[in-house]
Amino acid sequence: MDVSVDANILEQLNTNETKALHDISDSLSACGVGRIVNLPQIIVVGDQSAGKSSVLEAISHVRFPVQGNLCTRFATELIFRRANETRIDVSVRFEDRSKPAKRFQRAGFREDDLGDIIAEAKECMGFGKAGMEFSKDVLRLEIEGPKMYPLSLVDLPGFFHVATENQSNDGKETVDQLVESYMRQKNSIILVVITANNNLANHLALDKAKNIDPERRRTIGVITKPDLTRPGYEAEKEYIKLAKNQEAAHKLQLGWHVLRNRAEDEDSLEGRDKVEDAFFKTGAWSTIPSENRGIVSLRKKLSHVLYSHIRNSLPGVITDIETTLRERQEELDRLGKSRSTQEDLRSFLLAIASDFQRLARDGIYGRYNDEFFGGLQDDQRKLRAQLRNFSRAFDHILQTRGSTHVTVSDDESDSEDDEIPVYLEEFLERYPYNPPQPKKITRSELAEQLEKQAAANQGLEFPGTPNKDLAMQLFKQQASPWRGIAESHVKLVTTVAKAFVDQVFEHVVGSPRTNRTTEAILSTCVDPFFDEKEKVLQEKIDELLRPYAQGYALPLDLLFYDMLSKSSDQKLERRISAVLQEKYPQLYESNTAKTGDTSKRVDSKAIAQDINEEDDLEDSEFGINKVIDTMLTYYTVR
Repeated sequence: MDVSVDANILEQLNTNETKALHDISDSLSACGVGRIVNLPQIIVVGDQSAGKSSVLEAISHVRFPVQGNLCTRFATELIFRRANETRIDVSVRFEDRSKPAKRFQRAGFREDDLGDIIAEAKECMGFGKAGMEFSKDVLRLEIEGPKMYPLSLVDLPGFFHVATENQSNDGKETVDQLVESYMRQKNSIILVVITANNNLANHLALDKAKNIDPERRRTIGVITKPDLTRPGYEAEKEYIKLAKNQEAAHKLQLGWHVLRNRAEDEDSLEGRDKVEDAFFKTGAWSTIPSENRGIVSLRKKLSHVLYSHIRNSLPGVITDIETTLRERQEELDRLGKSRSTQEDLRSFLLAIASDFQRLARDGIYGRYNDEFFGGLQDDQRKLRAQLRNFSRAFDHILQTRGSTHVTVSDDESDSEDDEIPVYLEEFLERYPYNPPQPKKITRSELAEQLEKQAAANQGLEFPGTPNKDLAMQLFKQQASPWRGIAESHVKLVTTVAKAFVDQVFEHVVGSPRTNRTTEAILSTCVDPFFDEKEKVLQEKIDELLRPYAQGYALPLDLLFYDMLSKSSDQKLERRISAVLQEKYPQLYESNTAKTGDTSKRVDSKAIAQDINEEDDLEDSEFGINKVIDTMLTYYTVR
């Protein structure tokens, strides 16, 4: 595979120390440790036409499209990696993560191929469609080879001040969000590119960089187009002062740099470097220190910044190495002596079984003295506590979310009565049941609905008596959330119980990622066991709910009759009280005027108490009086 990239240019972006760090990292990675995962990336930000793409082109000698009539419409990531074999991967990664990345086949890569790749990516992203201005989709070009060192360059759309015919306010918001998302990444080295032929106060990128990197630790300022300033004028002096990092409002820890970018009619990148070098040898710009002007010195500056960033990540690498060494030593200790006979193997497995049984028993009985269970604040491995909380959570969910509707009286205020207990709030956030919220309905609204349903479901019952099946059908609808809640409960409890067993074996034997014994125990014993138990529990749910689903589950006679009678008494009390207040209001007036007695003659609470205290003579538990009344009425009307 042919890859034509100037390796000498890329080498300038890596100091000898950086190369040594990468070499060590590669050696450690072969052992499974020490990989530097937080590699830095160089991103360019600035206003439109500030010369951002030209800056990346000068740094890498890869031809970014820099025509004046074009602007960058999406993020382009150019990533170099070292590998034994040369490989090129070109892909479009969509903002919609549910869509798989679109990959392009490339037989090779030359420095001037990027323009064609970007054109292909635009078509893939849909820029041919009307109204498509900017995109949060990302073009990623990854180049690997034996002469490459890790380096990431990101070209981004430019900020713009106001909407135009071709760039709307929505497009402006898209650009701002996209660019700021890259600037906020801690591994981004931000090149803020501004032009010397524009008023310093007009550059949006300066304020954005200051807001996102307030300590100015990751920001390098780059001034472009110094050749377009008017020699000797105040604007030129202002930018020269800025380039020397002497402008108080925009002083940067990593300093400023000046570049004279390639003009459109200058085709050669080597020629560009020579023209730039000649420009900085004369005029006012020559007063800027050589380390702060020109592309060669910028590469050197970037190489030191990259090295510092990688070096700062070394404590994490060292921690990774130490942690891995400690884990390996613990695994060796768990392995113990060599096991060459059947008796040795049997003893080893018996020891595992004994330790597992001890910890499992402690978890079941709620004895948490072993270090496996953690401290006072740790609860993830405390199985009995988890199961008790699950029981409480199940009860709470069933009480507050177990019905399709909540029936309230017509004059009842709309109050929240399903407040989660404090000790369950965090637990239910971690293990959500997510049942639907019951809808509140008044008795009058429910009665209105049932009138229509009762008319449509009449049978041989007498007038004024309900169809017994209607109440059962209403119950089925009301209890329909039970199955979902029960299945969620079983799923959550099973998951937590299995996680506990997995963790016990990992604690006793070792991580399944590195210990084949643990992997074998989990895959051949634990996983099948819990798969089978889930099926058994699902069958038990079906068994328990079947009587309710089929409508032949009958309540306890006395309990049902008692609750139904109380409900009837309460309705009777409300009706009597309402009639008395309407027809005989004087009964509720006090005798204050005549006797000075402030007590009322009749009190609704007293009426309710008297009714409830009376023996219920209306009927027996078999509804005999209702049967007699119905028979006599039927006989009379016939």
